[in-house]
Amino acid sequence: LGAGPAAASTAAPAAVAVTSAPAPASGNVAEILLAVVSEKTGYPVEMLELEMGMDSDLGIDSIKRVEILSTLQERLPGAPVIGPEQLGTLRTLGDIAHYLSGAPATDAFPAEAAPAVAEQPAPAAAPEAIVRRAVEPVVLDGGDGSVQLTLANGGEFWVIDDGSTFTTELCTILHGRGLAVRRITGSESQDMVPGGKVSGVVIAAPANGTTDLFIENAFIILKSLAPALRLAGKSGGALCVTVSRLDGAFGCCVGTTVKDPLSGGLAGLVKTAAREWPEVACKAIDLGEFPEPTAMARAVADELFRNGPVEVGLTPGKRVTLELAELPAAAVPVSPPIREGEVVVITGGGRGVTAATAVALSEAYRPLLVLLGRSPEPTYEPAWLNSLSEEAQIKRAIIEQAGGKLHPRDIEERYRGVIAGRELRATLDRIAAAGGKAVYRSLDIRDAGEVRNLLAEIRSEHGPVRGIVHGAGVLADRLITDKSREQFAQVYSTKVAGLRSLLDATRDDDLRFIALFSSTTGRFGRIGQVDYAVANEALNKLCQAEVRRRPACRGVSINWGPWDGGMVTPALKKVFDGEGIGLIGLAEGGEFLVREIAAAGAPVEIVAMVGATEEMTKAPQPARPSALSEAFALTLTVDGYPFLRSHVLDGKAVLPMAVIVEWLAHGALHGNPGFRFHGFNELRICKGVVFEPEAPCTLHVLAGRAEKRDSFFLVPVELSGVGKDGRPVLHARAEIVLATRLPEGIRSIIEIPAAPYEPLNGGLYDSDRLFHGPELHGIEHVDGCSAKGIAAMVKGAPPPVAWIKQPLRSVWITDPLVIDSAFQLMILWSFERFGAGSLPCFAGRYRQFQETFPSEGVQVVVRVTAEREHSATADMEFLDRSTGKLVARLEDYECIIDPSLEKAFQRNQLPQPGRVRLGAA
Repeated sequence: LGAGPAAASTAAPAAVAVTSAPAPASGNVAEILLAVVSEKTGYPVEMLELEMGMDSDLGIDSIKRVEILSTLQERLPGAPVIGPEQLGTLRTLGDIAHYLSGAPATDAFPAEAAPAVAEQPAPAAAPEAIVRRAVEPVVLDGGDGSVQLTLANGGEFWVIDDGSTFTTELCTILHGRGLAVRRITGSESQDMVPGGKVSGVVIAAPANGTTDLFIENAFIILKSLAPALRLAGKSGGALCVTVSRLDGAFGCCVGTTVKDPLSGGLAGLVKTAAREWPEVACKAIDLGEFPEPTAMARAVADELFRNGPVEVGLTPGKRVTLELAELPAAAVPVSPPIREGEVVVITGGGRGVTAATAVALSEAYRPLLVLLGRSPEPTYEPAWLNSLSEEAQIKRAIIEQAGGKLHPRDIEERYRGVIAGRELRATLDRIAAAGGKAVYRSLDIRDAGEVRNLLAEIRSEHGPVRGIVHGAGVLADRLITDKSREQFAQVYSTKVAGLRSLLDATRDDDLRFIALFSSTTGRFGRIGQVDYAVANEALNKLCQAEVRRRPACRGVSINWGPWDGGMVTPALKKVFDGEGIGLIGLAEGGEFLVREIAAAGAPVEIVAMVGATEEMTKAPQPARPSALSEAFALTLTVDGYPFLRSHVLDGKAVLPMAVIVEWLAHGALHGNPGFRFHGFNELRICKGVVFEPEAPCTLHVLAGRAEKRDSFFLVPVELSGVGKDGRPVLHARAEIVLATRLPEGIRSIIEIPAAPYEPLNGGLYDSDRLFHGPELHGIEHVDGCSAKGIAAMVKGAPPPVAWIKQPLRSVWITDPLVIDSAFQLMILWSFERFGAGSLPCFAGRYRQFQETFPSEGVQVVVRVTAEREHSATADMEFLDRSTGKLVARLEDYECIIDPSLEKAFQRNQLPQPGRVRLGAA
């Protein structure tokens, strides 16, 4: 959450997650989408195309995006809701339309029946009081260490080398405790992508001082490790830790020296990661002075695996964390901190919340305000714009003046220029009416030389600078995994480099106050705003350091909640209301700052919010893998499960992935009667179940507690056994999706490969390409095959009793023959494409829209989405033969392609019948 621009960004990620599979937009959904975008942006519908990018082509920012998505949700109540994890991938209007069509929208209004309705502002209510809190260090008693954090087995533990003895000692200690430590130098870390399992990372601030480049590279490291850490978190535990070097209390102890204030921004990394990655334990550690590196490393090593708060400061013999302490409202100043006519510099353009601040300062003290911003200095509007006020009117006029040849992005930029000019002129008029004086200058505050020259000019004409209000900021909301280096750098540098420019340019001024517009995004973390969190945490600590350098100057970094400014639309207000967060009134926020800059001796870091809930303000704790209990066990033999004779690789029977799906689904339903199987998420084969003759084996299906997410229930499941050495073996893991009723499916793969496929030797199962025996001869006819995919008619499975002597159920939950046949199609495709066979290893997302598959079988359509030298990814759809209706969809199927599989495929007979022994694949 943040003031002004940040207020907008906080709402963007607040929607719930998509619960239905993406599908192509029907004409109705696409029309509604274009109508809403036109209504909210002012672009004529005829100018909009589904290929246009929300950001790149239309210039739609975070605020407008939330407004559009909120309106779409109201008009398409049956459609899936777009959540933060999808925002990074839904870049075009067409992408959004596809997702919105992924669930039944039978209640949607027809496009012509959904007229644009102007959103009426709610009746003005009396503004709620702003709650003023201080950020204070609190000593920990050590009792939170009784529960130790654990890590997934087999993963590397990365330690980013800070170039000091500290990391050398830390690696030695961790290695001695049994971890596979990998020490990574700062120069190589920014370009590294993990090639295997990673279960932990420590990013320590350099001993010789943090730089902006180090902060940026730390973000890139975190981004590259995200998939591995999240997977490890789900597998048994993962750890993400940053280490700053402030004072052992995050700069919040009175009388200490803040050694490396920029390193304080690292805490923003892990606090955001904690919000985005609930399965990963995230911790920010701050180091004070230690007598020698070994003691420091030992304290950090002990803290890494201690359960407890996200923020922990360490000094010899003491641990602290940060908590909020409520403060009384700042008193009305007895003597003004500045006199009439003295210079105060305000960044942020004099618009929105900074405009409210400027007016409040003018009313209270009548200074000379120097407003700095990126927008050009305002000029008089042409006559054709004077009478226009609505966004659509202004944009249409811009199009007409340009002869109708502008790109939407250019229209948006010109429109924003018009609005910026109007707001600036209005701000200057309000300042004058309040008795103050102001000048506006357009510049890039990140340019230290430009800022220095401008303030020298101001100083020579109007006298020294007496106050700074730094409110500038930009946003680029994306999840950590979706955010680019350039987006991170822009958001971060506007805040941090901008402040540095101001402090350098006023180094010799006798400043009376420095007021920084920080954000509760930095204090608490916020999904989608890692760069904003890092930047604002850095601001907080830079302010702490500056106060120690200027003891006579009141320094305050206000971690604002959202303001009730022009950026907070009715849609955003609904989001904040749902989170129990009130809005700071413009006048009230301005008065709050006026009192705060005069509060001598008050804390540096102040949190200012209206109506924040405890749930929102408390630090997130990692969601530990839920305890799994055994649903059932199976003792497998080829005699008892004769279908295994038809799935033999390299002379050994292998349990098909399709049957693993069936048993995991049964395990989830075992403890949740009355639910329907809807699908699974992230099915990964960890070690294949492989049989050797003459020895039975036992498999255990484990299931966790069902957790409700939106309208579905998610159940973690595992398939495990015992290896040759007697140790437990995890064979497969997934998350089963259950529902009380199944939604209707909508097709997304429209193109069916038309190129004919000619099987070798006249039959699909007569060649060496498919190793499958009679029970698994499911493909009847291949309809077509091309580089883009393959399609075929496949048979349905016989009743379970035909495959298993004592089946768990009398009917299949899925259809293992149909699903296995889809995997067989990928083998045929990989032979056609690469001349090599393939085997499945992962399936990202499966959704089934009927309780049972048609008994006569289905048509399987496979669309290959990515291909590499040794692997491929595909989406699969299973269609009713007679109606074409979608029965099920499998997304992100991954297979390994390897020429050596051909020999294994040829050895597809068991050497002898009988019992078999479990091995490991």
